[in-house]
Amino acid sequence: MKQINLLLFLLSVTLTALTAQETHIIFIGNSITQGVILNNPQHSSPPAQTMAWLAEQSDLPFRHTNCGVSGRTTVNFLPAKAAEFNTVVEAADAARAKGARLLFSVMLGTNDSAVRGPLGAPVHPEQYQTNMKAIADALLHRYPGAMILLHRPIWYSPNTHNSSTYMLEGLERMNSYFPVMKKLEAEYAVTHPGQLFMGDTLAYDHFREKSGLYFAEEGKAGIFSLHPNEEGAKELGAFWGKAILEAVSQEPLFSEYPLSTVKETPAADEDPAKGLTAPSLRVYLPEAEKATGRMVIALPGGGYSGLAMFHEGFDWAAYFLSKGIAFGVLKYRMPAGDHTIPFADVAAAFALSKAHAEEWNVNAEEIGIMGSSAGGHLASTYATHTQAEDKPAFQILLYPVITMDADLTHTGSRNNLLGENPSQELTDRFSNELRVDGNTPPAFIIFAADDKVVPPANGLHYAEAMTRHNRPVTFLLYPTGGHGFGSSDSFAYKAQFMQELDEWLEGL
Repeated sequence: MKQINLLLFLLSVTLTALTAQETHIIFIGNSITQGVILNNPQHSSPPAQTMAWLAEQSDLPFRHTNCGVSGRTTVNFLPAKAAEFNTVVEAADAARAKGARLLFSVMLGTNDSAVRGPLGAPVHPEQYQTNMKAIADALLHRYPGAMILLHRPIWYSPNTHNSSTYMLEGLERMNSYFPVMKKLEAEYAVTHPGQLFMGDTLAYDHFREKSGLYFAEEGKAGIFSLHPNEEGAKELGAFWGKAILEAVSQEPLFSEYPLSTVKETPAADEDPAKGLTAPSLRVYLPEAEKATGRMVIALPGGGYSGLAMFHEGFDWAAYFLSKGIAFGVLKYRMPAGDHTIPFADVAAAFALSKAHAEEWNVNAEEIGIMGSSAGGHLASTYATHTQAEDKPAFQILLYPVITMDADLTHTGSRNNLLGENPSQELTDRFSNELRVDGNTPPAFIIFAADDKVVPPANGLHYAEAMTRHNRPVTFLLYPTGGHGFGSSDSFAYKAQFMQELDEWLEGL
């Protein structure tokens, strides 16, 4: 039997079967995307030409919806404005209901840049960034796992002046959006890895040099170039197609699986819990040749009132993948006093993972659990409340809430899970140090001694209970670090922590 290893430190994407899943492309844009002036936009617009190019160049299954509308700006597609955004949502919901993977192809900015005319114009770069971020956030929130490509708007002549005024001032403003788009790509690479990219950036210069790709339109400042003609639409479609194919041909970093514990995913604008009533498991898989057969399902913390999805969830993916360990991040529902709700989501996540174990190169008997703060309470609950055959293989607990004893627990977590005045029976039932037995899986526990949110005694009492039942446990207590450090590099003892975790995982 292993004994307690108590260390008191005072110094110290993916969906592999891509070809089997249809990608539904939703084109968001203005008159250029809509294909105005063209004789048969349904078959000759840039989106239609994109689909034709993809059909010639790839065997991957694609469908599309053209949501381009003449005269529209980023303002028109803001979620709060409803009309154009709702059209996009309707198309996306219909595609998702058929099991398609969603890709949003966005080219907005031409009308934003106008001196006057379209809604919101002129949209200055800072507001353009705010608008694009609002659109992207709403789409990624509503459609976890979707991909967004931002195409640079194509060139227009500096004398463009029809019912709206563009001119050189507008062209220069549109050019100022390009660095904003690249900045957004960099930001989302951190917050939503693998989901938002720059799309085409080459068509701008290509069209600037070829006036023959435009309709010659009579304007208030002479003949101007703004809308691609038949040949121009075909060439623009090829540029978009190349960017889209490159994006979807990359192995995704993760795949998002909705859970069966709710019948219908709520709309983003109808969900006061910010999507937390829509449970899902985000799965990251290591390269097949690296796979060890192990998997970790992470439960982020948040006091049972929200979820710290990044530094206690997604940001851990690279670490586990480097070890050949599949990694899942569970977006579980908030209990609001009903303790059965988050537990059901954990059970569903484990059932889903075991059902896909062979497909994911995972040993169904080697799926462990990881939890931070209130997520640590939920993880230790699952580890101690389930039958032996359902228990996780191991548990990794970061500054976990363990007890519901009013003197030591995190009060917010207790109230949100059990209600304001839980009975003694309920308090004891969810004080997980009292639930440890001879079948409790091995545990790795870490705290900082100066944690003012969750007393480190939570972890110590759990470790003591593990020892009494001759269960393997490692308890790390570092002198500083506070609460909620997760995977953050700012944690002063991260190097020591990661080394200890490495050795513990190797020794399991």
